[in-house]
Order: sequence, then structure tokens, then C-alpha cells
Amino acid sequence: MKMLWLNYRDADVCIGLLTYLVVSQLMRYSLTDRWLTERQVVESTHLWMCVNGRIDLLQRVTLASRAQDIAAHVLRVSKVQFDAETLTGAFVDFIHLDYQSPVVAESHHACAVHVMFGVNSSGNREKRDMQ
Repeated sequence: MKMLWLNYRDADVCIGLLTYLVVSQLMRYSLTDRWLTERQVVESTHLWMCVNGRIDLLQRVTLASRAQDIAAHVLRVSKVQFDAETLTGAFVDFIHLDYQSPVVAESHHACAVHVMFGVNSSGNREKRDMQ
């Protein structure tokens, strides 16, 4: 489902949340070979919102449901090494991402493409719902 954004600020906020969730997924996977649980995704989303502000519930759910697929896609196609050391450098602290980190830059790009163009993890455009 492609999300339609009202303005660029909405898109930027959604890209920010999605990037945070994707990097969190990558961190968890590199440490445990498992993705975040649904509960952990919800907790991560709430933590992000405490710092960055609220985001529409439907947008949150939609973005959270895509984060794991985008993280898996980034793992498959990226030339960046996703080890614990590299991923630890992705965070300035436990909540703020370092956008100069290669991990964050790769993830941010994938998230921006997804949000702005509705491209799914296989690189294909998602079908729009006609309502």
C-alpha cells in the first residue's frame, strides 16, 4: 500500500521514523540473528516519538510493518558491513541516529525511496489502492 503524504514535512517525519526502525531491526538482527518482536517495534516507535513528536497511528503501523522487510533488503543489497561495531556507530546515543554513519545513510536512502516513491523491498512499485 502506498501512503500519500500531505506535505514534505510528513514525508520527512515518516522517513525519520522508518529509518530509526530499520536501523533498530538491523542492530537486533546482527546481535541475535532475530528481528525485533512486535512489542519491541511498538516500544521503539514510542521511544522515537518521545523525542521527535507524534505521528499518525495509521502511518506508524504502516511504517512499522515495513521496517523488517526494508532492513532485510538493505542487508541483501548493501556493501556496508553490518556487524556489531558498525551498527553501534549508527547511534549517537540510544535514540539519536548518526546520519554520517554508513549504516544509517544506507537505511535512510532505502526508507526515503520507500516513502517517497512507494517502492517495496524487491525494488518494485507497490500497487496503489483506488478508493
